[in-house]
Amino acid sequence: MTKILSTSLLVVVIALALIGFADSTFLLAKRLSGGPIPCVLGFTGCDTVSKSPYSVLWGIPLSAYGMVFYLGIGILGLLYLDTKNALFARLLLPATALGFAMSAYFIYVQKFLIKAFCVYCILSAIISTILFCLGVIIHGRLKTVSNLS
Repeated sequence: MTKILSTSLLVVVIALALIGFADSTFLLAKRLSGGPIPCVLGFTGCDTVSKSPYSVLWGIPLSAYGMVFYLGIGILGLLYLDTKNALFARLLLPATALGFAMSAYFIYVQKFLIKAFCVYCILSAIISTILFCLGVIIHGRLKTVSNLS
């Protein structure tokens, strides 16, 4: 039996999902504790972004949605590695596309509506973008394999 996807590709997806999960968890913990969010790397708008009305959707902090998103991506990667069921890998593209689209919108909100940037939000957007690119690669490899069958 030939491998459909390389293990290393899925390990990268899982590792990025873990980093994104940690990032979102940190932001949610800071939000719930009411503590200030320390900005680094020259960013100064972390608290401004975190305390803006745009940081909540239906009464739930966006960081909680981020945790669920990254957890879901990680679980899909792990399920594929465990079962080799291509369905789990196929679900990565729509899931990461949603994350990428939401991240693009949140960057827009930071730039044009809040007029401040949060380094942790930018990190999440970068991770979401890379995950989307990996989702496209995985989708392409799965499509190639199904065309060969």
